Order: sequence, then C-alpha cells, then structure tokens
Amino acid sequence: MCSTKEKLAHLAEECIQMSRNERPELIWLKKCYDRFRKQCCLLGKHETDKLLFEKMYSRTPQKPSDTLKIRYWRTGRHTPVNREQCLMFGKALELKETELNFLIKNYYNRNDQVFEENSEDPVYLSRKKQMGRLVQEYLEKIHPGRRIQMRIPCSSLKNNIRHLYYMDAMKYISVHSQQIRLSLNSHITSINYGTELGRSLRLIGEIPRKTMLRHLLILGMPYINRELIDERLEAFGYLPLCESHTQVDGEHLDWLLIRLLELYETACRGMEPEQCSKWFQDACRILDRYFVEQEKNNLRFMYFKALKE
Repeated sequence: MCSTKEKLAHLAEECIQMSRNERPELIWLKKCYDRFRKQCCLLGKHETDKLLFEKMYSRTPQKPSDTLKIRYWRTGRHTPVNREQCLMFGKALELKETELNFLIKNYYNRNDQVFEENSEDPVYLSRKKQMGRLVQEYLEKIHPGRRIQMRIPCSSLKNNIRHLYYMDAMKYISVHSQQIRLSLNSHITSINYGTELGRSLRLIGEIPRKTMLRHLLILGMPYINRELIDERLEAFGYLPLCESHTQVDGEHLDWLLIRLLELYETACRGMEPEQCSKWFQDACRILDRYFVEQEKNNLRFMYFKALKE
C-alpha cells in the first residue's frame, strides 16, 4: 500500500505532466476569436489582429509589435499585462457579459473586481467584513504557549499578524528547521511582507487567486475542506476550485488542491486539531520539495517571494 509521501509524489508528477496540455481556457478563447473573425467576414488572422488593436486603442497599428501582442494573447504565449488590457481585449472581441466574467475569472485567474482603499462599495465592505472574521478566527486559534514563545502579548496579537502569518507560512514550504528557529524570535525577518499582507487582507488592489488560496488555507487551518474553500473563494469573487481550471501558465493547481484536500479529510478524520494542522503542513512541504527539485516553482502554491528574504 502506498505511503502518504508516495501518493503525494505521484499526484505532483501527474500534475506536472498535465501542464503540458493546452489550457482549456485558451481553447475557449480561440473559439471566441474564430467567432469574431466570422462575424467580421475576415479571412486572415493578421487582419483580425489589426482590427482588434484598432478597437482597443482607437488608432491604427504603426509597427508590427503593435499587433504582435494580440497574436501572443490569442495563441497563449502571453496573457495581457493587467486587468484593464484583458477587459479591453475581451470587449474588442465583443464578448458577452458572462463571457467577460469567464475571461477574468477563468482565463485570467483573477477575481471579479478590484477595490481601492477606503472604498464605500457595499460589495467591498461585505467582503472586507468577511476577511476580518477569518483573521479574527485565525488569531483566536493561536495557542498561548506559541504566543509566549514568540514574545507577543495577548493584547498585541492583531498587531503581530504579519509575523504570525509569516511563521505559519514557513511551515508549509521546504525550508530548513534551523531557518524557522532563527526567524522565530526575530520579527524583522517578516517586516518586508507587512505592506503586502496588509493590503491583501484589506482586499485592496489586484490579489492573485493563488495568493487568496494561500490565505484561505493558512487562516482556516485546521478547519478546512473543499466545500469551505469553494464557498470562501466565491464569496471573495473568485472561481471556486475546478478540476479543469488552469493557472495562466497552464499549471493544474486546482486539480492538485482538490486531491490534497481529499487526502487531508480522509487521513485526518478523528484526529486532534493540532495533528490535522501538522499533517497538512507536512504534506505541503513534501509537495513543495518535489516541485523545487523538478524546477516547477509555479506550482509552489504556499510559497511567496518574501519567504526567501
């Protein structure tokens, strides 16, 4: 019978192999592109790309590189540089409202809308309140012994969420235990992540879906399952976990997470909360190490740049 480590390695390898296939979202986009060509009675793709550029920027292309990016987007070589460009492309293709939603949430892998600081949008206020509840629940789960070990007064838990989150995140990636010990009492190790974490927990600006998934896993641990993750993703305007969904680079992260959560629920049934957390952290480290060894950094779903610093 396969061990947990062997099962995880098998899943990781299968996930890597799947990424070699064309993105389902790109196949969909190509169909939208072909539909647009037929509507405009255009025979050549070059003419179609030129027309799309003109519709997007209200001017004719002046050099070959102007339409080259259109070709890159429709063939999957690149994706638009930002949400604005992506939406302009979708509107130029004359996509319907539901199709624009698919373009942003499935093809571009982002949530339905972006908010600015101090927004009074009711949707934003509702989502911000829900994130506040998740953060509060996370802080309430901090064991007093751990808080004392990290020299954090009970009254200052919220002010220290940056370091608490940072230290938790380290438990999910392949790092040396010595590195964790060195970081334990030195809050300066996490200081560079403060601004980014604060912005994303306030739901300000673009927050990649992979980042939100990491937040939901860390803040919700150990009381998580697929149903809860799906519910929270949708509440924050993202696509719920989907078997066929891919990241913009073609990685089948959803497929992997669905199976990881299934293993977690089966393996940890009847366990104490602390044991459940440890199982999931150990499993994530096994996957992370495998992806490091295979040089598949895009699949390191619990890793973020600040952890390297």
